Amino acid sequence: MKPLAIGLDFGTESARALLLDLERGQELAVAVEPYPHGVLTHRLPSGAPLPPLWALHHPADYLQVSRVLLQKMRLEAHQSGGTVVGIGLDATASSPLPTDASGVPLALKEAFRYQPHAYLKLWKHHAAEPYAQAINQAHPGFLQMYGGKTSAEWSLAKAWQVLEEAPEIWEATARWIEVGDWLVWQLSGEEVRSSCQAGYKAHWQPEGYPEAAQLRALRPGLEGWLDKLAWPQPVGQKAGGLSQAWAQRTGLPAGIPVATASIDAHAAVLGVGVQESGVLVAILGTSSCHLALSPSACPVPGIAGIVADGILPGLYGYECGQPASGDMLAWWVRTLAWAAQEPEQAVFERLNLELSQRTPRPSGLLALDWWNGCRTPLMNASLKGVLSGLSLATDPPQIYQALIEATALGTRWVKETLEQAVGPLPRVVVTGGLSKTPAIVQILANVLGCEVEASATPHASARGAALYAAMAAGLPLPPAPAAQGFTPNSGAYLELYPSYRSLAEYFGFVQSKEVKS
Repeated sequence: MKPLAIGLDFGTESARALLLDLERGQELAVAVEPYPHGVLTHRLPSGAPLPPLWALHHPADYLQVSRVLLQKMRLEAHQSGGTVVGIGLDATASSPLPTDASGVPLALKEAFRYQPHAYLKLWKHHAAEPYAQAINQAHPGFLQMYGGKTSAEWSLAKAWQVLEEAPEIWEATARWIEVGDWLVWQLSGEEVRSSCQAGYKAHWQPEGYPEAAQLRALRPGLEGWLDKLAWPQPVGQKAGGLSQAWAQRTGLPAGIPVATASIDAHAAVLGVGVQESGVLVAILGTSSCHLALSPSACPVPGIAGIVADGILPGLYGYECGQPASGDMLAWWVRTLAWAAQEPEQAVFERLNLELSQRTPRPSGLLALDWWNGCRTPLMNASLKGVLSGLSLATDPPQIYQALIEATALGTRWVKETLEQAVGPLPRVVVTGGLSKTPAIVQILANVLGCEVEASATPHASARGAALYAAMAAGLPLPPAPAAQGFTPNSGAYLELYPSYRSLAEYFGFVQSKEVKS
């Protein structure tokens, strides 16, 4: 029977499963399940209110959607005449949750169901920002591979928040674990951490986690975080076999390999078929994540993470990003939809149609893509967006195009930053929601001045998770689907970049210094 792998992709609003034929590389089936409780931003399921900037998940939701999705994939596998040989998964990060020593989330215990800090803190939980700033101001040595800064979205700042604001929860926490690693634990019965999640989100490097003395210097007691972690293993390895309990729940064979977990964006690198250095992979969604591989580590300011075995065993994975890409476009669409009282999707389609029909030339406006701060290379979450060149003749599609150009210009800055560390990146591959709009990818190619390949798979992260399952099962990887190439068709875009950098220099350096003074 033909070998099949299941990739589970746990996102922010829902989880996705993909069934992959490992002989032909064909994606046989896809299923999506929303989380029953959704994202908890205003109150807990009990009704207890949440403060501003909180974003939580109910851990039971992950178990429920996993069961449903695996059952669906088992039925699809049976109908296709194949057999499932492995399961891989990816998840958002840093999305940690506190559990007891056996892996039971504190939020599922009656004593803690009314306690917000007992729940899973989603990646976009930003209430830990004061603790992230305290870490950054101390300039600890363990930030060398992270551009010199940590983030409120990462594990340590969130752990410090619990220690400070809910010491009783921290005391009851035996394991502080990323949701992807926790799911591996649930499926296999083995607590196996991932070098991807630990490296990029918990400051793990081959020599270890931050030293206890460094954490104690930040805040006495914070060194206890280390006791709640575990040594990670590279991605693509077998963490364990599917437990008998989960085999009974899903109908899948007990003992099939469950791979170590990955971060969702990082799994997309393998999902689009990239396994070598010299390639920039950009996941263009609500935010953008830019990733590259290299045989060596070379810290450069502005690069958010460099991790050994973080994306593929034997290579260093480099991570950069832009915190607002699709979100900027969604902001403009919401504004127009509110004014016109039209559905947002109709406005999106209208703007994209107008964009595709316009002559391939710059909008005439210039924007800084900092609607949610700047991650790479300035690593300053307090920076704000800029839109310049407006006149009474400016129309809505022109502003829409300027925001797309801003993302493309920011991507070029990211690419140049990465090239300082890993060398030339002559090949660019994109995936994610924005890559499905040809006019957007064309503008990116024009700004970068090189060909851009848009991956054909609509589920790059889930496909990557399935490929990690194949690696864990010891099977060869199938070929990647063909990509569509976009070559530059307007040299006028190249003139935008110096202006963008000048504007960024003023508002990112000069203006921010004036505000601080």
